Amino acid sequence: MSAAPEILALDFDGVLCDGMREYYESSCRAYGHFWSPSTLRGRALQQQFRDVRPVVMSGWEMPLLLRALVTRVRRGALLRTWPTVRDELLNTFDVPRPDVVARLRDALDGVRRDWIWARADEWLAAHRPYVALETLARVLAGSSRTFVVTTKEGEFARRILARWNISVTGVAGKEAGEHKCENLRELMTTCGTTDVGFVEDRLETLQCVVNCSERDPRLADVRLFLAAWGYTTGAARAAARRHPRIRLLTLAAFRRGVTAWE
Repeated sequence: MSAAPEILALDFDGVLCDGMREYYESSCRAYGHFWSPSTLRGRALQQQFRDVRPVVMSGWEMPLLLRALVTRVRRGALLRTWPTVRDELLNTFDVPRPDVVARLRDALDGVRRDWIWARADEWLAAHRPYVALETLARVLAGSSRTFVVTTKEGEFARRILARWNISVTGVAGKEAGEHKCENLRELMTTCGTTDVGFVEDRLETLQCVVNCSERDPRLADVRLFLAAWGYTTGAARAAARRHPRIRLLTLAAFRRGVTAWE
């Protein structure tokens, strides 16, 4: 990248923040709202959860992912066919799918808020930046405007950034919509530019931007980067290397700053 984009948009989980400790604990607590907590035993489950976490697009899916592991769905099946497994689990509830999703989302957000209320420092400590905070501040300052675009509740991302003393222009959380193509369009409209760099750790999200570019030429200008250090799979990283528009961004390159990205 020869020049920094006017807007730098970054996903939060898997790009700026490693919150695996928090994801697992919050998911276990939310799981207990729907199934017996006694089925969550052993360190092996936590490692299995870490291994398959890359399949999750939205947080409400994580208690379902735990349920899949508890019911012994194989790792390979989860990595290849998670949407099918997820939908089968949703169908086990005797209520419409939108209601189940809302309950899962509310349960996860609720346990997080309870945890913050009871032990805010402990909750914050369960999140760590991927790079030194001084480095992160320098990288984010490389563009004139920097936004976090996340499917996490915006208030949670803001709390963590505040603890890290990291400033961004704005945070678009899931309350702003979970379709990141729409988030990017909104940023371009608000800021009056199509000069955007977007860093994300889900290949599918970046592919969605590519597909949406056919209907909205503004999105064709967005420079797309897959964060190799985030919750990605080997297959996703390999696909990014082959893609004509998506660039695989290493953590070493990220540390050097936006003008060093290729």
